[in-house]
Amino acid sequence: MRKTVFIGIIAAAFIAGSPASPAQAADEHKENAGIFTAQIQEDGSDIAWGQAVLVVDKPIEEVLPIIRDYANYVQFMPNFTKSRVLAQRGSRAMVYMEVSVAKGAFTLWGQLNLAERPQEGDSRVVEAHLMEGNVDAFSARWMLTPVDGGARTEVDFKIFVDPDIPLPSSIFSRENERAAGRTVRALRTRVFEGPVGSS
Repeated sequence: MRKTVFIGIIAAAFIAGSPASPAQAADEHKENAGIFTAQIQEDGSDIAWGQAVLVVDKPIEEVLPIIRDYANYVQFMPNFTKSRVLAQRGSRAMVYMEVSVAKGAFTLWGQLNLAERPQEGDSRVVEAHLMEGNVDAFSARWMLTPVDGGARTEVDFKIFVDPDIPLPSSIFSRENERAAGRTVRALRTRVFEGPVGSS
């Protein structure tokens, strides 16, 4: 009985994540201006990746260091409560992270392997893969591509989270898409605010 009630609370929290009023919906629409989001089906899973794409009015040299500043994700990434680098060599790092989801009803934690892939063409790619944690699966991928002669940067972010909670997969597919949108929006804000300092 308690487990059923707990699952019901989490389900309600996820579903309640949608804007509660036309005014909130209008605000969210304004904040998401210029951001394209989508769901991409994952082979062998009912849960889809979330994808978000936007163009930042800064060169890639100013965007990439923020992506690679893993320890400071907690300062600007939505819902991050912890981001601690356990070991690092160059752009490759082992990072412990905690993320609050479903309006704080659940905390996802994981030890992630983050690394920048060898450069292919003009694009730079940073990937994150789950090593261990309290979720069934977690992967994320940043792809940064210079545009407009290098004056601006296209950011293509994808995220896949399977939180191992017995709820309809459509809920998590929608949450992955929304998380992708919130993440690139936070990055855009961070790029123009500048780093606050390292933790």
